Amino acid sequence: MKKKVKVAALQYQTPKDYHEGERKVGKFVSKASKKNVDIVGLPEECLGQVNNNDKPLEFLSSIAKKYGVYLFGATYLYSGKRIRNVGFLFDGKGKLIIVQDKIVLTPPAIKEGFKAGMTIKVVDTEFGRLALLVCKDSFHRYAAWFFDKLMKFGVDIVLIPSSSITVSERSINLWTDTVKTMSMLFNVFIIAPGTVGKDNNSHTRSFGHALIVDPQMVVLAEGSKDKEEVLYATLNKANLDRLRSPEASKWQPESVPKFKVERL
Repeated sequence: MKKKVKVAALQYQTPKDYHEGERKVGKFVSKASKKNVDIVGLPEECLGQVNNNDKPLEFLSSIAKKYGVYLFGATYLYSGKRIRNVGFLFDGKGKLIIVQDKIVLTPPAIKEGFKAGMTIKVVDTEFGRLALLVCKDSFHRYAAWFFDKLMKFGVDIVLIPSSSITVSERSINLWTDTVKTMSMLFNVFIIAPGTVGKDNNSHTRSFGHALIVDPQMVVLAEGSKDKEEVLYATLNKANLDRLRSPEASKWQPESVPKFKVERL
């Protein structure tokens, strides 16, 4: 991993249609690239609704190549007649290096017939070892098991494109507290773009709070509740090295402890 990696996480309202999505992605990635960042993160549903004739991955590849950045996010994608919710990562030449199906599906996605993924993919890059979790994959009650596997694979940066939907009064705290805790417990950087405002295609609202998290410094950048914006931060490899030292690591169990619950 490079000693320092400049990153950007975008936070914007879910586009009302694919063409608006293209305009938003182009606008925000162009803005972020002016800060000479290495990695740019887009939210889940970064292009809005996608039709069977749209080619989201081809468009996103062209944006990554045009601005010379690693570009990640999540989008709907048609595979024949079936629609998928996939995370993606392109390198700075526009090469697709991760396609990641969402594993933990929301109730609406299950109702619409989405198929859950089964594998978390890990890739080595010039910026370290990267993995991608799509939104809910990162902050459910079993999320620690996911991060434990990634830690054991030596992942340095976890990319989390999200749609920050408000489903309860606890939504913001569940999101922010879980992401921060996973970073600190499993010694990984996290880049987590998000959404704001009303979803144009449903009755839900998003709560923002996109995050860039360092396991030692914790919050490097956090978005507002309702503004479209670009968050910037620099990931410092020295912080990971300190936390992953043998002395620091011995205070955590090496694997999930075996135990049982006994009713009295």
